[in-house]
Amino acid sequence: MTPIHPATPQLAPPRGHEPFPVPWMSIRDRFDVVADSLPEQTAVVCQGEHITYSELRERALGGARALVKSRKGVRRPIAIDTECTLDCVVAIVTVLVSGYPLVLLDSQLPEQRRIEIITRSHAARFRPSELAALPSSPGTPLHSGAPTDTAVLLFTSGSTGKPKAVRQGQRLWLNQAADFHTTLGTGASDRVGMALPISFGGGLDVVMTSLLNGATLHFLDPREVGIDAMPHWISGERLTTLHATPSLLRAVMTACTDTPALSDLRLVTTCGEAVHGADVTRLRALLGPDASYCNLSGSSETGNLAFNAFPPGRPVPDGVLPVGVVAANKTVRLLGPDGAPVGPGEVGQIVVESDYLAEGYFVDGFGPGPLDDRFGTSDHGVRSFRMGDLGRFDDDGILHLVGRGDDAVKIRGYLVEPSEVESALRKIPAVEDAVVVARKSDNGSTALVGYAALAHGDRAPSAADLRCELRNLLPDWMVPTNIVLMPTLPRNERGKVDRTALPDPTPRASVVPPRSGTETTVAALWSQILGVDPIGRDDDFVSLGGDSLQTQQMLTRVEERFNVQFSSATLAGFPTLRHFSAHLDGTNSGAAAATSVLVPLSPDGVGRPVFAFAGAGSTALALLPLARELSRPVHGLQAHGLESRGLPDWTVAAAARRFLTEIRRVQPHGPYAFVGHSLGGVIAMEVARLLEADGHHVQIVVCLDTILGGPLSEGGPDLPRTASTRPAVDGPAPSRVALWRTRFRLLTAGIVPRPAQKQWDLFHELGRRVALLHKLQPWHGRVAVVMAEDNPDEPSWWSIIAPNVVSVDRVSGDHVGMLRAPHVARTAALVRTALGDRT
Repeated sequence: MTPIHPATPQLAPPRGHEPFPVPWMSIRDRFDVVADSLPEQTAVVCQGEHITYSELRERALGGARALVKSRKGVRRPIAIDTECTLDCVVAIVTVLVSGYPLVLLDSQLPEQRRIEIITRSHAARFRPSELAALPSSPGTPLHSGAPTDTAVLLFTSGSTGKPKAVRQGQRLWLNQAADFHTTLGTGASDRVGMALPISFGGGLDVVMTSLLNGATLHFLDPREVGIDAMPHWISGERLTTLHATPSLLRAVMTACTDTPALSDLRLVTTCGEAVHGADVTRLRALLGPDASYCNLSGSSETGNLAFNAFPPGRPVPDGVLPVGVVAANKTVRLLGPDGAPVGPGEVGQIVVESDYLAEGYFVDGFGPGPLDDRFGTSDHGVRSFRMGDLGRFDDDGILHLVGRGDDAVKIRGYLVEPSEVESALRKIPAVEDAVVVARKSDNGSTALVGYAALAHGDRAPSAADLRCELRNLLPDWMVPTNIVLMPTLPRNERGKVDRTALPDPTPRASVVPPRSGTETTVAALWSQILGVDPIGRDDDFVSLGGDSLQTQQMLTRVEERFNVQFSSATLAGFPTLRHFSAHLDGTNSGAAAATSVLVPLSPDGVGRPVFAFAGAGSTALALLPLARELSRPVHGLQAHGLESRGLPDWTVAAAARRFLTEIRRVQPHGPYAFVGHSLGGVIAMEVARLLEADGHHVQIVVCLDTILGGPLSEGGPDLPRTASTRPAVDGPAPSRVALWRTRFRLLTAGIVPRPAQKQWDLFHELGRRVALLHKLQPWHGRVAVVMAEDNPDEPSWWSIIAPNVVSVDRVSGDHVGMLRAPHVARTAALVRTALGDRT
C-alpha cells in the first residue's frame, strides 16, 4: 500500500479484499509519517479556519505533553466536549497522540447523559479551550504505546438499552485508515467533507482516516448550522468526497436539488443504518458521470465490516442494499444454531474474525479482564466477535443482512422480519423515511407499528393510503395495523433512529367482531378502503386513518350497496362502525343526503363553540382531526353545493352571508371564535366584519395557511416582495379548449353530479376564481396565523392584512398535511393558545 498518495482515486468492482500488513505501532507513529511527508498540506478546515499538518502536529504534541504533565502519572480516559470548531479537532488529535484513551461527549447530548458517561468511564473532562490552556511542558515524555492499547473508549448509542463502552485499540484505527486508503482511495489529493457528528463512530472514522492518509478534512455539523448550508459548503470548499448517514444524505439531496453542488464529488459514502437502492438511484442523478457511491457497514466492536461500492455503471438493486464485500483483514463466518458453519446461500449468525477488532468492553479498567461472551478466540487462534446479526452470502460473495437473531416476530402465526416491512414502506414514493417495530399489546399479542416521515408532495397521504399501498406489496399479515405519520423520525446523537423516542400509536379499541349483517358488510368495505383487517364494532373510521377522500370512497360504496346517500357529515356524527351501521339500518332505502353548509364536527365539547371554515374544494370533514384536538364544541362550514345540489357562492361576500346565517342559528350572540383554513380564513374575516358591523364581538380569527401572495393579491393591498420571496406555486396555463371546458363545468358546479374528486377539484378552481375577484381589505380584529412549512408568503405581510395580528407561526407539513396527524397536534396547540384555552 502506498503510504500517503492513492494510486487511483476510484472504486474497484466488488470482490474479495486482499489482506495487507498494518506496519505502524500507534496512531502517533502513523501521524508522524504523514506530517513529515506533507508538512505544508492543509490538514483541517472548519468555519473559515485552517491548519497545516506541521502546525497540527506541533499543537497536538505540545498539548499532549502538557496533558501528561497535568495528570501526574494517573492514566484515566480524557473526555472532550465536542463542538464544530477547528480547536475541537486539535483537541481530539492531542488526546490520541498523548496515549490516553479518548472519550467524546456529543454536543447534542443532555448534560445528564454526559455526566453518566464520565462517571462510568472515570474520565477527566475537558473543553477544547481548557485543554489548549494547560501549561506548556516541552520536556515531558509521551507513552510509547502498543497496538493493543485503547485509543478510543466509544460509548454505544444506547437506543435499545443501557449503552456499553467499547475499548477500541490503536490497531483497530490503524487498520481502518489503511482500509479506507486501499478501498476508497482516500489520500492527499482529497478534500474530505465530513458532515457526521464528530463523536459518532462513523464521524471519528472519517476524521482518523483523513488525517492518517494526508487528506484535507473539511468539518461541518449540519445539526448546528442547518441543512440549507450544505450545498454552498460542498461547492464552496470544492469537496471531492462526502460522508454522511443515509438519512442525512436524503436531506442533503433535497437541499441540493436543482443545484450542481454534488456534481464535482468523486465519492459519496454512507454508514450507520440501512440504505435503499432508491437512495442511490436518486443520488446518481445529482452526481457527475464518473462519481461513485459506497455504503460502509460495521460496528463499534468490529470496526469496518464490509464495503458495498457502486462505481459508474454498476446496476443498483431494489430494496435495502446488501452489506457488501467483507473488509480487508476481516473474515466473516456464518454459523448455524449448532455452532457449525452453514452451507452456501444459507442464513447463519455472523461471527467476525480479525486481529483488528475492539479490545473488549470497558468495565472497571483497561486490563484484559473478563470479556463479554460475544468476544472470543477462533479455532485458528484469531480473535472473534459474535455480532448477533443474521446473514448470508450470495453467489458473488456479497454479504446480505437478514435481520438480527432476535428480530423476527410472530404475527398471526407467521414469522415476520420487521426490516422487510420497513423496506416495503420505503418503496412508497410519498415516504421519505421509515422504520417498523414490533410492540406487545396489553393482551400479550405482538403487532407491527410503522413510523413514516413523508416526502413533500401535492397531497399528503393518510395512514390508510400507506396501508393500501403496502397491501399491493406485502401479504395481509405483514401490513402494520398502526402507521404513525411523523414530520421526521427521531434520531439519537449517532444519527440512528432512536426507537425509545418513537411515540406509542393511538390506542385502538379492542376488536369486537361485527354482530349484524349490516355491520359485517360495512366492516368489509372499511377494511378494503382503510387497509385494516379486522375491523371492530368500536373502530373509528377517521382514527384508523381515513381522510376526506377515503370517506367519499366509502360513502359511494355504501350508496351502491344499500341505496342510501350519505354525506361526510354523517360520518362526523356516526364515526364508529357500530353507530354508522345503526344509523344506516335506521335510514330508509332511497334516502338522499340532507347536507347543510354547517357540519357539527365535535358538538359535545365544553364552552363557547368554535366555527371552522373549510378551504376551497374541501369538505368540513377535513377539519375533523383538528376539531377532536380542541376541547370546545366545533362546527365546520363548507361550500354550498359541494356535497349536495345547490348553486355555489361566487363571491366571498355571498359565502360570508350564507355562513353568517348558519352561525347565528347555533350561536345568536357573541363573542365568536373562528378558525379558517386557506380561503376559509378570508371568509372567516369577512363574517367577522359583518358581525362587528352588527354590534357583535369576535374574539379572534385563526387563519390556517391562508396564502396571501397568490390569487388574493390581485386587487388587494400592495404586498412588498423581496429577493428572497418565494413565488406562489401555480400550474401551467391551460389550453383554450380546457379553459372553456372548465368555464362550462363551473357554471354547472353544484348542479350536475360528479365523482367526489372531480367535484372537489372543480370547487377548488371556483375558489381560486373567487379569490381573484375578491378585494382583500384589512381587518382590524385580532388574528392569529398558522402557516404550513411550504407556504411561500412573507410572514410580515400579515401586519398589512391584519394590523392587530397577535402571532404568526409555522408548523411542519404542507397545506393539507398540517390538518392531519402528526402535524395536526402542533396546529391544534397553536389554535388553543390563540383561543386562550389550556394547551
